[in-house]
Amino acid sequence: MPKRLPSPDPSRFGLDTFSQILAPRPPIVGEDPASFDGFHRGMMQSLAPTTPYEGVIAENLIAIEWELLQHRRMRDASLRQHIRNSILVAVIAMRTAVHEAEMDADFDRHVEQGGDEDEWKEPEEFDVETASHEGDDLAKRAFSRDVDVQRAALEAISELGLDPVELMSQAYHGHNDHAQFHDGKIQELERRRREVKRDFDALVKGRPIDAEVIEA
Repeated sequence: MPKRLPSPDPSRFGLDTFSQILAPRPPIVGEDPASFDGFHRGMMQSLAPTTPYEGVIAENLIAIEWELLQHRRMRDASLRQHIRNSILVAVIAMRTAVHEAEMDADFDRHVEQGGDEDEWKEPEEFDVETASHEGDDLAKRAFSRDVDVQRAALEAISELGLDPVELMSQAYHGHNDHAQFHDGKIQELERRRREVKRDFDALVKGRPIDAEVIEA
């Protein structure tokens, strides 16, 4: 019967837990610290390192996985911003066209009523701020998690002469350097993840039969 090996004692190294080997990770603006803490606990329970060195490799693997998630979030945020700008421009263009048509009609009425063309003045200026708010509101509704709200917004976008699928395509493959940057980082991180996971799996394969997890 194999002999059970005792787990390493962190106090022998002046530590309370082996997780103190690595400095704590401060949050970055845009991240949710609570999400990282839960993610870290779940990953450590899944990887279950049995030695301090396995713990270090596990921490590296967790850091890569977390960074992958953040780059996907940043890429998606960049895509949403690109689509939002396209919707905003389309709404402003539509409202500009409506305003110009109304001004043309007002000018024609002025002339028909015997008014002097040179004396006609535009009764009101185009309200860019209101049009911008309308565009922002439409974009927010287009990204709504409420299916009915989103469906209505997509119909409104189509009425502007925009194809929602083409908007998404342009965001992915158009003039969006940020999305392409994050896609490149994602590919690099996925390669690093495979390498670190291979190292971790080699350590796991060489464990004693009765090795115990050093910390959850």
